[in-house]
Amino acid sequence: MSSIHDPKSSFNYRQLDLAVDTLLKNIIQIRSVNDWAQHVGYSRAHFCRKFTEKFGENPKTVLRRMKYRKICRVIQSDWSATAYKVALDSGLHNEKALHKFLNRNFQTGFVTLKDTLKRDAFRARNYLSKVAEEPLMYLQNPKDQQPSKGSSFPGNTGTD
Repeated sequence: MSSIHDPKSSFNYRQLDLAVDTLLKNIIQIRSVNDWAQHVGYSRAHFCRKFTEKFGENPKTVLRRMKYRKICRVIQSDWSATAYKVALDSGLHNEKALHKFLNRNFQTGFVTLKDTLKRDAFRARNYLSKVAEEPLMYLQNPKDQQPSKGSSFPGNTGTD
């Protein structure tokens, strides 16, 4: 296990930045704040104190948020992934741990999260398609076609 701890110096901001980088690179292996502190070479108490001083929130909150983001990315990369596969790819033991993590920390379930992510992706795709087609309307003769209501272009009110 690599350590960013240099015994000759005190815990500094660069080391905290490296601690965040360590979390991002090792999110699957880091299952707790204690694991995270060990990865960066500090005791849990010292790491938590210094991390909170710099970032204004405790490392447990950051770890939860990063795990949640990892879960979302895994789901978005494979819409047909099972809860078990998402759990393993996110660094959780099994689907029971995934359900418990989502329910306790974010008051949602796996299926609900997956449906929400799908719906948001579909809405974003539809919105981008609509915006991409709008410039074509301005290439046509303005007398032939009126701009649509709710167009995203500045100055377009949708009425003439």
